[in-house]
Amino acid sequence: MIKRKITMGNRIKIFLLAFAMTISLLVTGFILPQDVSAERAGSFAGTWIASGQRQAFDFVEGREVSTFRLTGHVNLQDDIGEVRDYWAECIGLSDSLTGGSARCVWRSMEGDKAYIVLSGRPLEQRVKVTGEFVGGTGSLQDIEGTFTFTWSSVFINKNQGVFTGQTKDLMGSYKIP
Repeated sequence: MIKRKITMGNRIKIFLLAFAMTISLLVTGFILPQDVSAERAGSFAGTWIASGQRQAFDFVEGREVSTFRLTGHVNLQDDIGEVRDYWAECIGLSDSLTGGSARCVWRSMEGDKAYIVLSGRPLEQRVKVTGEFVGGTGSLQDIEGTFTFTWSSVFINKNQGVFTGQTKDLMGSYKIP
């Protein structure tokens, strides 16, 4: 039987190897899984009540063009029953011939924001509108998705430039990578 004497140099090498293996296990077992976040996705349904100002723009005869600014309350329930409230602010352009387009920010009660592009026909009752999430902040960072709604009731006072509307069948889906 051969007996081998372990020198101080070999002991240091064995210690360093064991130390490196322990650190490797800790890094892969504890640190890396914390950096990986799961994608969140789901669907929602809700209501939106908005009001604001509408300003007519002098354009071709017989064609109504206006700019508008809307604010209001959005109430959504996701597919697992969680309810969220948002304050919506939108600015847009409406054209009786080509439709309308708006840019909106929905702010949660916690201060997170979802940025939205709306498109559809002019602000009228029974008009379907399409929305697209194009980004966000905080817990809504990088949100993507689409939704639709129909204006169920609309009041427009053209003389005073006032708009008030309520939606029905607001529903869509989202993904947050």
